[in-house]
Amino acid sequence: MKRVFSIFLIAACVLGFAFAQGTQESSSTYPSSAIELVALGSAGGGSDVLARNITEVVTNHKLCPQPVNVVDKAGGGGAVGMAYFNAKKDVDYNLMTINSTHCLLIHTTDVAAPGGKWTPIACVASDEQTLVVRAESQFQNWADVEKAIKAAPGSLTVGCCDDMDAMTLNILESSTGVTFNHTAYFASSEIFNALLGGHIDFAIANPAEVVGLLEGGRVRVIGTFSPKRLSGLFAEVPTFSELGFTQCVVQMIRGIVGPGGMSREAQVYWSDILKKVCETEDWQKNYINKNFLGSTYMPCDEFATFLEGHEASLVEFAKANGIEIIK
Repeated sequence: MKRVFSIFLIAACVLGFAFAQGTQESSSTYPSSAIELVALGSAGGGSDVLARNITEVVTNHKLCPQPVNVVDKAGGGGAVGMAYFNAKKDVDYNLMTINSTHCLLIHTTDVAAPGGKWTPIACVASDEQTLVVRAESQFQNWADVEKAIKAAPGSLTVGCCDDMDAMTLNILESSTGVTFNHTAYFASSEIFNALLGGHIDFAIANPAEVVGLLEGGRVRVIGTFSPKRLSGLFAEVPTFSELGFTQCVVQMIRGIVGPGGMSREAQVYWSDILKKVCETEDWQKNYINKNFLGSTYMPCDEFATFLEGHEASLVEFAKANGIEIIK
């Protein structure tokens, strides 16, 4: 039976990467000091773009009386940032970006789990994946790629920076019957440095990570892993489903969590703030539409239920596509 894989964020990791309702009591004057928002990636990456768009809307629309400061923590597909976030003590004053990759990471590495269950705040968007080459590449379309890689299996290199990228590439290989050389990088910025420098042939990346380079004429998109064509700059780019590979559909959802032990007051406060963020024209224009995302909002309790229902499917998805599960 044909299987189409669409991973919607953070399929809940109840064992170790589980999520809980807010519990700790908090002052009615909340928030009384600055908030730190940890982005699990490098500047310009998908998580950084998310975090900075949130803070821009919060600031411009005066949604919070205190500043929200973004801190980028790249490395290990999110493991470095997770360790940093897990060490935070003031649980009501710290938030973190999260996506499907970070859920999977808990099952594929030895990264320490939080001292308590992370607190779901909100889901704010759904995201896609693309296969990209530099503009000077000889490969104009998938037919060119397929011809070259079938003539010399393993001769072309694809850069990935996390398990979701690697899983996407595995799906492409299994669906098309070709074999690439996989190269792992610390962060998406490193992948694009390698791609533009001619050190690798392709990159797996989100549209938000690609759009600036695409506007500048520095890269070309061979195909997307979305269920239907994207708009704008990507309107002429075929989906891999269109090309005959109907299993090549990969999506994830982007969201925000708090530390374990976050108060119910803080959890609901930020869930409501993010609802207001997602309803602004600025958010829809400058984040959702500009980065070719799906407008997907879930408040904290709905998000928590959603997360808990998807752990098994995410782990099954990983196993079926060559990702080793260690816990």
